[in-house]
Amino acid sequence: MTILVTGAGGQLGRALGRTVAPTGNLVSLTRAELDVTDRDRVLEVLTAHRPAVVVNCAAWTDVDGCELDEGRARRINLEPLEFLREACESVGSHLVQISTDFVFDGKLNEPYTEAHATGPLNIYGAGKLASELAAGPEATVVRTSWLQDSAGPNMIERVFRFLDGSGRMELPADRWSTPSFTDDVARVVSALATERYPGVVHVANEGVTSWTDFARALADELGHDPERIVATFEGDHNPPRPARRPAYSALSNAVLRNLGYQPMRHHRDVAGEILGRLQDG
Repeated sequence: MTILVTGAGGQLGRALGRTVAPTGNLVSLTRAELDVTDRDRVLEVLTAHRPAVVVNCAAWTDVDGCELDEGRARRINLEPLEFLREACESVGSHLVQISTDFVFDGKLNEPYTEAHATGPLNIYGAGKLASELAAGPEATVVRTSWLQDSAGPNMIERVFRFLDGSGRMELPADRWSTPSFTDDVARVVSALATERYPGVVHVANEGVTSWTDFARALADELGHDPERIVATFEGDHNPPRPARRPAYSALSNAVLRNLGYQPMRHHRDVAGEILGRLQDG
């Protein structure tokens, strides 16, 4: 089975290369190799490869950038879904669209299930929500959150390197979600793609935290003073950042549980594994 990945130069695209390539026929295309904003080129490439599955990892993820340039955000994050859907229907490919926790408004105080009402606060989230619908009812839509590259660079490396020096590190304390790691997410994406599951699925590592608490836990694990991690708050930004962020956007993997998938690992377990590699290296 051939899986074609767009946006293969991004962190999830690279992870799919690591996890899918050893077990199947993977066509990884970077932006330079396939610009998904080019309708004719999308059809040409899919017709040439005729993949069983297309996983669209191409996106503009600069949340503030999207807020300041809605036109560009639409051209990259939304309009290509029409092109990809058309091309997939033409060659018989199943479409997998990668989405985000930013489709929610952050008013909940427990992890969002797939059935919960959406309400994006910014242009990035609104565009990604629209892209879910544009992908069509037969597509697999995978929402994930606070994505970190399992192979680095990632927040664990950043904190590890910082703690090796001196001073204090400032991280947000008033936003909560589920840190997720690309290799874990990629393995589930590959399985869902193979099954051609239709609908929205949350794929996030377990465990709700803030970046402040996440980093302080790492400091404690490494024997450093957790108070070197200093809490910051959205209101500290002067001037305010262009895009509003949801205060709480943790995801519940309810659909995966109902489908009988093994539970995703807790983010602390993945962090410990990466810390071990960094210490050995």
